[in-house]
Amino acid sequence: MRIEPYDSKYFENCITILQSNTPKFIAYSEHSDYKDYLSRDDKIYFVLFNKSNIVACGGYGVNKFETKVGLAWGLVHSKYHNRGYGSELLKYRLEHIKDNFPHTDIHLDTSQKTYKFFEKFGFLVKKNTPNGYGTGLDRIDMILKAK
Repeated sequence: MRIEPYDSKYFENCITILQSNTPKFIAYSEHSDYKDYLSRDDKIYFVLFNKSNIVACGGYGVNKFETKVGLAWGLVHSKYHNRGYGSELLKYRLEHIKDNFPHTDIHLDTSQKTYKFFEKFGFLVKKNTPNGYGTGLDRIDMILKAK
């Protein structure tokens, strides 16, 4: 397993990962937002390889005052769920954030189907918006306080 920075040559791989999680975890309406995100130059995004295949991707962003970090688009291909790839990529991103922004709280939003995963890493629920991503997909806002 290896993790490296995202490159545009991985665009289709990441889209395939997104599609594998739709509609169970990702609403179809989010696809254009993800494509726009991947085309941005200011993102911090990574891909995780299992041997030669990309099986996960995820990153984060920082506001211009460096007072808030937000996790962005953490995805594992659905056929690789529950094999530890999501945990490894999340740990990598959290370490990357702590190394570069050690005193900054980390925010994220996720669904009711995945928020328990983030609780295992110390994230706390701040807000629950029923159907926040679309019918049947609640939005759960979470925070991990800087230490």
